[in-house]
Amino acid sequence: MNTLQWYVLKVVSKREEKIKANLQAELIKENLQYAVGEILIPYEKVYEVRAGKKHVKNRNLFPGYILLQADLTNDLFVQLLKNINGALGFLGVRGWGAASPPVPLSQAEVDRIIGKTSDVEPDLKLSTIFTVGEMIEIIDGPFAGFSGKVQEIFEEKKTITVVVKIFDERSTPVELSYTQVKKLF
Repeated sequence: MNTLQWYVLKVVSKREEKIKANLQAELIKENLQYAVGEILIPYEKVYEVRAGKKHVKNRNLFPGYILLQADLTNDLFVQLLKNINGALGFLGVRGWGAASPPVPLSQAEVDRIIGKTSDVEPDLKLSTIFTVGEMIEIIDGPFAGFSGKVQEIFEEKKTITVVVKIFDERSTPVELSYTQVKKLF
């Protein structure tokens, strides 16, 4: 009987993609694809502003871990996992030689993780967080080159209100997108 359950595989950090590719190649080579359902590296999309432009990138939610839907009753598959360079064992179990079997994730945990990494996610996380009272520089739009102080933050609209001094005397509130400003350090 094929009993696929979700497990967390510990791997060398920053090499998750390479280890996943090696595992998939070995599964094909050894004809063990039936022992694995999915192999996931949970990412979330974040955007950051560099040189006035918005860049979207993927950030690994769990560095050093890969989610694996697999049948661990298959001894050939477990042996294959042990031979993958960079695979360190399962979460909750010390190394590969532990007497106790790894504990599978509950379906609720898997749903929560997969829900966080869904491509349908409308909100992008911001890699730079602004705070009220913080000094920022405007890098785009008609007020580019001006600096000011954050007065309000509108997280749902991804905008902030900045008080800008025009002609060194008149304070003017300006509503700007997160992508139009950068922090002054």
